[in-house]
Amino acid sequence: RCATDVDVATPWVRQRIVGFRALERFLDAVEQNQVAVQGVTVMEQVGSTIRIRDGLTTNMDNILTKIPTVTTIKDEVQRGARRDLDRFIGIKFLPGILSQIEGQLSTTLKGYKNAEIISAYQGVQANTTADPGFIEVAAFFAPVFPVLQILVTFNLRTNLNAP
Repeated sequence: RCATDVDVATPWVRQRIVGFRALERFLDAVEQNQVAVQGVTVMEQVGSTIRIRDGLTTNMDNILTKIPTVTTIKDEVQRGARRDLDRFIGIKFLPGILSQIEGQLSTTLKGYKNAEIISAYQGVQANTTADPGFIEVAAFFAPVFPVLQILVTFNLRTNLNAP
């Protein structure tokens, strides 16, 4: 997860774990599922390879909290917004500053979309607050979600030409 060629949206599932020779405890598929639904990241050994079977957090409340990459994406977007909006701190509050802040945050979010960290954003809006020294900025964004499973359905028919 620390490699420079791995971005924050890269799924944990199926990622190889290096630096270890073997897992000391093996769980069958039922036990792995029982552990995973409790919010534990489960690793498995396939031959000599150790990989992540289920990458999860301990907050299993919903899809936005249980997938670790969603949390890392959220953290990265927040860091990027703070970094890119920092240049506005300590300047004069002149007409047009709100639109400049909105433009900068839109540019930041567009960069994350182009980098495939987020899939979409909208509603970038900067507003004044009751305190004239503060500006409140809000936006919505959707993270890039990992593919975790593929469900395949086959339908048997005696004749493929029949409806």
